[in-house]
Amino acid sequence: MIDWTRLDPPPVGVRVLGSAQEATGVPVYRGVSYCDAIRRAGEGQALRVLPGSIQVCHWTPVVLGLKDPENRFERGLAPRLAFPVAGLLLAPLDRFPGEPEVVVVRASPEALREMSQLLGPEHLWADHQGKVVWSAVPFLTGDGPSFHYRFVNGVNAALAALTRPARLRALTYRLFQDHLVTAAYDVLISHLLVDMSICRNSTIIPRLTGCVNASFFCSGGIAWGGNRPDHMTSGWPWPLWQRLTQGTGEGHG
Repeated sequence: MIDWTRLDPPPVGVRVLGSAQEATGVPVYRGVSYCDAIRRAGEGQALRVLPGSIQVCHWTPVVLGLKDPENRFERGLAPRLAFPVAGLLLAPLDRFPGEPEVVVVRASPEALREMSQLLGPEHLWADHQGKVVWSAVPFLTGDGPSFHYRFVNGVNAALAALTRPARLRALTYRLFQDHLVTAAYDVLISHLLVDMSICRNSTIIPRLTGCVNASFFCSGGIAWGGNRPDHMTSGWPWPLWQRLTQGTGEGHG
């Protein structure tokens, strides 16, 4: 059992909305990316991510099922939710309206390793084929090479420093509004780094498989989501999260 209230940043609950009329009292997110929306939710805001909410990132809308794939790049994004999805509800876990489907946890590798060991390796996503772009589960279980962590951590630390000035973050917003820039960058990171760390790896994979997945952060998770480069992200299906936290005051608003 863990005391999840001690995690920093706080866990974020996620639920796929059944219709556009669900949770209409919750503000609609308008911004750069899903990882930015998760950041805001972790800071205390309940938000709805709807079609049209994501204004820069070209990965997220397709992966979340908010947009029908229209080109070769978008059709290659997988796994993903089937289009159309009405939207997603994000909120701090301690104030989540109803029950989430997935809990997104961003924490140190040591914390995530301890949590995964408490739950048991049989609940970790096993179909990652050893691809660091999809999952860091082998790193947490000790079955994967640690150089991946050192390499990605080093790149993310440099990226965090480079994008700290607001004007440089704004430059990334302009660059990645271009489909060609996004597609070219995707080719690069799909072989060397990580992509879709929070939207696909920590949200979609746990929801589709019912298993826990962990991931190194992608570039967007650092530059746009404001996450620490020495942390990782993970997604916990609600039934497994309840099992992990039973007796520690788990619950929702």
